[in-house]
Amino acid sequence: MVKTYAYGFPRIGKNREYKKYTEDFWKGKINRKELNEQYYISESKLEKTYSHNGIDWNPMYEFSPYDKMLDTAIMLNAHKVGSAEHYYDLCRGKNALEMTKWFNTNYHYLVTDFSEYDFDNFKFRLSKNINKERYPDNLYLIGPFTFLKLSKGIPADKFESVLYQVADVYKLLISKFDNVHIDEPAFVMDLTREEIITIKNVYTNLSKVDTNINLFTYYDDVDWLEEFVSLPVNGIGLDFVNGKNNLENLLKLDSSYLENKTLFAGFVDGTNVWRTDIRHACNNLDTLEKVTNDLYVTNAGPLYHLPVTLEGENNIPEELKTHLSFATEKLSELVDIQNKDFAKYSKYVGKPNKLVSDRVSNLKDDDFVKSLDVVERRKLQDKILNLPELPTTTIGSFPQTKEVRVNRLHHKKGKITTEEYNNTVDNFVKDAIEFQEDLGFDVLVHGESERSDMVEHFCQRMDGMQSTDNGWIISYGTRCYRPSIIHGDVSRPEPMTIREIEYAQSLTDKPVKGMLTGAVTIMAWDFVRKDIPIQDVSYQIALSLQDEIRDYEKAGIKMVQVDEPAFRELVPIKQKNHEDYFDWAIKSYNLSTNTNHRTQIHCHMCYSEFNEIVHQINQLDFDVVSIECSRSGGEIIEAFENIDFKRQIGLGVWDIHSPAIPTKND
Repeated sequence: MVKTYAYGFPRIGKNREYKKYTEDFWKGKINRKELNEQYYISESKLEKTYSHNGIDWNPMYEFSPYDKMLDTAIMLNAHKVGSAEHYYDLCRGKNALEMTKWFNTNYHYLVTDFSEYDFDNFKFRLSKNINKERYPDNLYLIGPFTFLKLSKGIPADKFESVLYQVADVYKLLISKFDNVHIDEPAFVMDLTREEIITIKNVYTNLSKVDTNINLFTYYDDVDWLEEFVSLPVNGIGLDFVNGKNNLENLLKLDSSYLENKTLFAGFVDGTNVWRTDIRHACNNLDTLEKVTNDLYVTNAGPLYHLPVTLEGENNIPEELKTHLSFATEKLSELVDIQNKDFAKYSKYVGKPNKLVSDRVSNLKDDDFVKSLDVVERRKLQDKILNLPELPTTTIGSFPQTKEVRVNRLHHKKGKITTEEYNNTVDNFVKDAIEFQEDLGFDVLVHGESERSDMVEHFCQRMDGMQSTDNGWIISYGTRCYRPSIIHGDVSRPEPMTIREIEYAQSLTDKPVKGMLTGAVTIMAWDFVRKDIPIQDVSYQIALSLQDEIRDYEKAGIKMVQVDEPAFRELVPIKQKNHEDYFDWAIKSYNLSTNTNHRTQIHCHMCYSEFNEIVHQINQLDFDVVSIECSRSGGEIIEAFENIDFKRQIGLGVWDIHSPAIPTKND
């Protein structure tokens, strides 16, 4: 019989409890003892979630105070942490680690940098006691290869020996347990032959202990599947949703490969909210039962990329809601698959808008290319803007103060009229403009006091998208956001941001930037429909943004920032898929900004390894790029110096995710 297995359930709590108590500790409202008590409560709730929803088996020790990659580094003695204060200093304090995207998702992890480590003298050791009484079975771990592969600063000629050292620590740890769940998503990356051989050696060594090792991969295909299945471990987990070829390649293998293996078959999508095709999953599980004696159906990747539950979502239309499944509902789907309950699934098809689809289908090559190059545009813009040689500005959003949030909440609940709400927003805008002018900034922003989120604000104003009431997911640490659901053809029925920007510009002679979120980022931070090609969705959003920029120009706005922090995030894990992605992603940005040459277009990017794709960034036809340089140490600057980069660059030197105030020397 097929059994159920689940992992990676969101740790935020149904009502974002973990966010509140952690931030209360930062504010000094609770002490370390109270923090630990709340931590244990949340961890216990997380572990009980699985059994309460009928799941047969799950890992333990999944919870983290901030980030599991940092926890792994501390466990291995790569960071010495003596207190909760010191731990959070590495997360968000003066010694905060670099933060970047986790594979092609919007989760961020903290990067351990080994550049200053003397590996001839440094020794990894088990420095964090993991209590077997508290976690009696099936310990959850990020695998040694993934941890090191996603760290930085390890010399290429030392990576193998460092991995062997780290694996020895893992061997000591897992020997204390009967079962361990090890996540190795880095196995789906483009690996060298040498790396694969090293992985095989590592797991041959780890398998010598009397522990059942269950090894999970996800987000894409395992290209060396035959060797992966042959690793001397108890079980393997494969993603059959995002790993498009995993199932076909697995069934091509001789049945003897799986004869004595536990197979964790990932048929329930952990990265999107559409319901699982139960019949499709059951049909494939029937086939897999013939080649393995121990079969679990599981989620295809961790569930923390999803909101906790659909329960309490009262504003999603029922015709859409019946096609959706959040993390708790995904657990139910696993049970439905186990019971072969086919009745709860029907394929969702978005409602078409012929005007939108015709506009996309009629696009021509010229629509993606500006007729005047960036050098000539700059001459026009310099005369219009008359800025100093090194102008100062901010990225855009001012703090979401209590007053800002209360104004929005009261308007949402009908306690104040739209006119009263707008008047209060105008006061916030006025304060922001005066504050920046007093500081002497050259390019001003309106502060975004009318926006709950840089993506949600636009989704709530475009047709074809549905926002949620409580659909929070984790981005990093305690930072949560609410993705919307793209369910139909996207259009902009009316201007989305013009009123506030136009008012801000009326208060000053200095240029005020219009602020938009790019199409790729809107898609990356939302749940995208699957019934039409992804590039068509992107072009629909891009055309809506283009319309907004044209309205800015009519209102006299001379500068527009189009943020694309997720441009790197959506890059496919496999190199072979990069060309197709960059083709439509670059076109999408250029389509949205293909307006008046006199309008200076800014692009903002942050918290990703952008130096890997600097040539593609250079194909985005902006005039100025503003890019994060605080945590990454300005590495991207050198990358731009090594290409023919004719655009202007703004260096982000203030880490807005840290309360630590930098000095001039920093």
